[in-house]
Amino acid sequence: NCMQCECNDHAAECDINGVCVGCTHNTTGPHCDQCLLGFYGDATEGTTDDCQLCPCPLTKPSNRFSPTCVLDASGKVLCDQCQDGYTGTNCEKCASGFYGNPQVVGGTCVRCECNGNVDISEAGHCDTVSGECLRCLGNTAGRHCELCRPGYYGDAVHTKDCRECGCDVNGALSSQCNVTTGQCICRENVTGRTCDHCKSGFYGLQSGHGCMPCGCNKSGSLFESCDKEGQCQCVEGVTGHKCDRCSRGYYGFHDKGCIACSCDHTGGNCNPENGGCICPAHTEGETCNKCVKNYWGHNPTTGCKLCSCSEAGSSSPHCDLTNGQCLCKEGFFGKSCDQCAAGYYGYPACSACGCDMAGTEETFCNATLGVCSCQNTGNCVCKPGVSGRRCEECVSGWFGLSAENLDGCLQCFCSGLSQDCEEQGGLTRVYLAYSSTLPFLSLVSQSNLQGTVSGVHRQGSEMLLDTRQLNTSGLTGPLYWRLPAQFEGNQLLSYGGLLSYTVTFYAEDGSGLSNQEPQVLMRGGTLRKLAIYTDMVAPSNGVTTQHDIRLTEHKWKYFNSVSQRSVSHADFMSILSNIEYIIIKASYGTRLQQSRISNITMEMAVEVEKSEVGNVARLIESCVCPPGYTGLSCQDCDVGYFRQPQSELSPQSKKSMFVRPCVRCRCNNHSEKCDAETGQCQDCKHHTSGQSCEKCASGYYGSVKGSIGDCSPCACPLLNNSFSPTCILEGAAGDFRCTACQPGYEGRYCERCSVGYYGNPSVPGGVCSQCSCSAWGSLHLLCDVLTGECECKDGVKGQSCNECEKRSIFQEGECVCDDTNTILILVFIRFF
Repeated sequence: NCMQCECNDHAAECDINGVCVGCTHNTTGPHCDQCLLGFYGDATEGTTDDCQLCPCPLTKPSNRFSPTCVLDASGKVLCDQCQDGYTGTNCEKCASGFYGNPQVVGGTCVRCECNGNVDISEAGHCDTVSGECLRCLGNTAGRHCELCRPGYYGDAVHTKDCRECGCDVNGALSSQCNVTTGQCICRENVTGRTCDHCKSGFYGLQSGHGCMPCGCNKSGSLFESCDKEGQCQCVEGVTGHKCDRCSRGYYGFHDKGCIACSCDHTGGNCNPENGGCICPAHTEGETCNKCVKNYWGHNPTTGCKLCSCSEAGSSSPHCDLTNGQCLCKEGFFGKSCDQCAAGYYGYPACSACGCDMAGTEETFCNATLGVCSCQNTGNCVCKPGVSGRRCEECVSGWFGLSAENLDGCLQCFCSGLSQDCEEQGGLTRVYLAYSSTLPFLSLVSQSNLQGTVSGVHRQGSEMLLDTRQLNTSGLTGPLYWRLPAQFEGNQLLSYGGLLSYTVTFYAEDGSGLSNQEPQVLMRGGTLRKLAIYTDMVAPSNGVTTQHDIRLTEHKWKYFNSVSQRSVSHADFMSILSNIEYIIIKASYGTRLQQSRISNITMEMAVEVEKSEVGNVARLIESCVCPPGYTGLSCQDCDVGYFRQPQSELSPQSKKSMFVRPCVRCRCNNHSEKCDAETGQCQDCKHHTSGQSCEKCASGYYGSVKGSIGDCSPCACPLLNNSFSPTCILEGAAGDFRCTACQPGYEGRYCERCSVGYYGNPSVPGGVCSQCSCSAWGSLHLLCDVLTGECECKDGVKGQSCNECEKRSIFQEGECVCDDTNTILILVFIRFF
C-alpha cells in the first residue's frame, strides 16, 4: 500500500521510507519539519514563511553575527552563538572591550585600542559605542590612553613610565609640565626642573610670587647670595639683613667693614658712628652693671629688657629683675599679666567666667583650682546635655546636672513617652536589705534560673554553700546566687544608688576559668527583654570582699553581645522598670569548696520625712506624662486607662516601645475605672455589668451602646411587682422576655399564673398563690386561675373544698350524710 508523503508542504515527494526529498522554504529534516541552520520558526505549520532568517541582529549577511538562533518558551528569538566581541539576546551590542554599532547595516564591533593601559578584565573599560577608553591606568589619559595625564610626564605608549611632574607649589606657575622632559614652568627668578629653588642672588621662594633679589651690601657681605629668609652672610663686625651696619662692639662702617671698639668697662659697647664708649641698652652705673627702672635681665653685652607689664593686668610697672614676672591683679595671668587667668575672659577687662564645673567640659576645667575657662565671648563650653551661658542648666529633654556625668545631665527616660522631665527633689536613700527572715537564696546558673537550695545553709547573717552537699544536676557553668523577689519588678527608684554585697570563697586553687565570667547579671524590661552584666576584679581565695556597684548604666555592658559598648541610659532604665532577675556569682577558682554571701542591700529613693535627715537621693526623674500615664517615669497607667493587649501591637511597635501603651478603659461609657493590667472594668454604672460593662446587670435588659439609658429594669410583669430577677432583650422595638419566672408564674413577662396557681400578678400587689384544693374534697387539683376557688365534690364546700356541707360529716375520706341527724328530724316531725 502507498501512503502520502508527510513533508509539511515543504516538498513534493519522498523516498520509499517516507523521507522527504528536496525540502524547500529553508526547511530540513526527514519530514521537512525543522528549520535550516541560520533560520528559526515552526516548520510544521506548512506555510512558505515557516522559517525566517535569524536576526542577529539584522538579517543582512553583513550584520548576522551568529550562525544559529532558537525560539525561547515565550516565542522570542535568541541568537545563541554570538561571535567574539558581540553580546545581547540578538548579538545587538558590542561586548566589553569592543565598540561599534552592529544594528546599522555594515556596522561591526571592533576591539578597543587602549595601548595596554587598561585592565581588560574589568567590564566597561571602554565605551562600547565610541571606543573611547574610560579607565586608563598608570597615570595615562586620552581617547586611547596614549598620553600621560595632566600633571604627569613620560612615554605612555612604549615605556609606560608616566611620572608625576612634582612642580613646586610656590615656584611653579601650575602643576603641569612638559609631557616629555617634565620641566615645570617657573615663576620669575626661580629655577630647577620642578622650580624648587631661587636663582643665585635671589630668595623668597615661599612667597609664591617668585624670588626677590638678596641686595647684599658688597662692602659688608661675603657673597652676593643669601639664605631663604634673605639674610646675607656678613663679614666680621658687620650685621643687618643686608650686612649694611656695624654690629655691637664695632663702629665706623666703610668699604672694608667696621672697626672694633675699645670699651671693656662698658662690656665692649660703643657708639656705632664714632666709637665712643656707652653702656649697653637700658643699663646704668659706673660699670653699667644695673638695669634702669622697669627693666630686667641684666646682660653685660645686650643690656636689659623692658618689663612690659600690662597696665590693665598688673598692679605695678615693675617686674622681677631675674625672670621679668610682673605682679598680676586677680583674674590676670602671664609674664606681663597680659592674659586672662583660668576662669576669666575678655582681656583687658578679664571678667569672671562663672562656669558651673558640673556642666562644663572637663578639658576646660582645672579641678585643683576649682575653676573652668570660657570662650572669648564669656560663654562656657558645655557638656552635651547642658546649656546656658555658664553651663548651669540641662538642655530640654535632660535632667540631673552632675559633675560625675560625662554628658553633664541624663536624658529623660519617661518610658519613651515624654521628653519633658526634671529631677525629683525631696528624696533620700534607704536600704532594701536581704534579711535572715527571708527564704534561702537559690543557686542558679546562666542556663538554669530555677536552681536549687541543696547544699545551701544559713550561718548567722551569711548564706553558705557547701559544695559537698550540692546536687549539681541541671546546673552547668559557674554558679550564681539569685536575689529574692523583693529585688525584682519595678526598681526605678534604685537608679543612682548602690547594690552592695560581701562575698568569700574557698577553693583548692583561687584561679580558674570561672573567675572570668561576669560577676553580676541582671535581666529585665517589658516589651524588650535585655540581659546586662558588670564586672570587677575577682576576690582572692579566702578573703572577704565587699562589692559596691553603682546602679547607673556607665559600667554595665550588654550580655552575649559582640559589642563592648556601655548600656544606654534608656535600656538601663527599661531593665530597672521590670527586673526579671539579679544573680551574683558564687563560683570562683578551681574545685570550689565553699562560698559565702552576706550584707546584700540595694539603695532605694524614698520621700524624706520632715524630721528625717539623710543621704539625699539624686538622679531620679519626674516626668510630665502624656494623657493616660502616671508615675515618676510614666511607667504606670493613670486611672481610667489600661495596658493595650500585646496581641494588638505590631512587631515594629514591640521593638521600638519600652512599655505597652496605656489606652482608655473600654467600658462602653459606663465606667471610668478598670484594672490597669487586664482592662477589666470596675464599678460599672447605669445597671451594666461584665468585663467591659458590655451587658445589662441582673434585673435589667437592653442593648449596651454607650448611653446612660442602655439598660431598663425588668418589669415581670410590673416594675414594682416583678417575679423574675432577670430578663433579656428579645423581639422587635426593644421588647424583652423575662427569663427566670418564679415558681407559679409564667408567660413572656411572668404576667400570669402557672397551672396549679391562681392570682393576677399584672395588677399592683397581685401575686400567684398555689391552689390548695383538697385532695379528698375537690373534683380535681386545679382551681380558678383568678379566685383560686376549687371545684368541690357533692357535699363538700369551701374555697379549697375542705369542708363538709351542713348535715354532712367527714367520714373515711369523704363527706357523707349525717344519719343521726336525719332520724332526729323524722322523730321531731312525727311528734309534732
